[in-house]
Amino acid sequence: MKSSSSRSAAWKAQIARLPRAARAPIDALWDTGGVVPAAISAEMMRTLRLDLPGWMMMLVPVAQHYAIVPVSAYQVGVVVAGELGAGDAPTLYFGANIEFSGIALNFTLHAEQCAVNNAWLNGERGLSALAVSAAPCGHCRQFLNELATGGELPIFMPAAKSGAWRSNPLGDLLPQAFGPSALGVRGGLMDPPQGAPTLTIKRGAARDHVVAMALDAARASYAPYPTPDAGQFSGVALEFSDGAVVTGRYAGNAAYNPSLSPLQSALAFAHLNRSGAASRTLRRCVLVEVPTLASQEIATAALLAVVAPKVKLEYFAARLG
Repeated sequence: MKSSSSRSAAWKAQIARLPRAARAPIDALWDTGGVVPAAISAEMMRTLRLDLPGWMMMLVPVAQHYAIVPVSAYQVGVVVAGELGAGDAPTLYFGANIEFSGIALNFTLHAEQCAVNNAWLNGERGLSALAVSAAPCGHCRQFLNELATGGELPIFMPAAKSGAWRSNPLGDLLPQAFGPSALGVRGGLMDPPQGAPTLTIKRGAARDHVVAMALDAARASYAPYPTPDAGQFSGVALEFSDGAVVTGRYAGNAAYNPSLSPLQSALAFAHLNRSGAASRTLRRCVLVEVPTLASQEIATAALLAVVAPKVKLEYFAARLG
């Protein structure tokens, strides 16, 4: 997203399509990023007389404006709801597909992954619902199946009738699913017991605050599926020219391929949260990982070479225990 003075014509047009009461609080997301606080959702649902699915589906076209699609030109928007607490509504998190020009399409971040990552890095410990602009692809269904909520997660999507929507639990969209339980893993992605191993790096390296933040991100990664060497704990810290630092974490998957790399995680989070950071000059990229047969080093360097060709990857090997 861009600065407050550069709202696009498409964004302005989308905000104008919202009910008048919702325009100001949602337009403010241009400056603050893709998170709708629970208090705003509760107020809007009362004012507009909407239930949670209706409110989330209303916001999906807004989430689409966060898409970066130089290859496909096809915008996908997602809104996910955090855990339902004692209040009237959950916090909502946006996601959109992010493509990178000049590198293979398997580096693309799907909108569902982007939204889950947004909620995860913002501290959510689970999701209660997901709304999307089109039916999730098989890749995303497998990624979502890694969540602790698994097949029970309600998915809201457009129906055949214009303006209508339908709801399906993820389990209906992914029958006979293969997930964490098939490999003996209890819980899942965003489940707190899965994180925070003890990791150490070479003496003195962690005194660098950017390296220390990458190490913390690696500790918080979701890596329950070890290779023959070790668990795939890895984290990235990006430092921008203004001194802002954004981190990303690895999110593994029982089927491996829908996993999310720490650099994808960090780039998406920078874009979705006070995402002026995404338009600033990237100064440093630090990767901390436990070296395994599935190392993130080569893939991280390849993607970094596309998004910031002048920045050299700083790599630090960590040890478990």
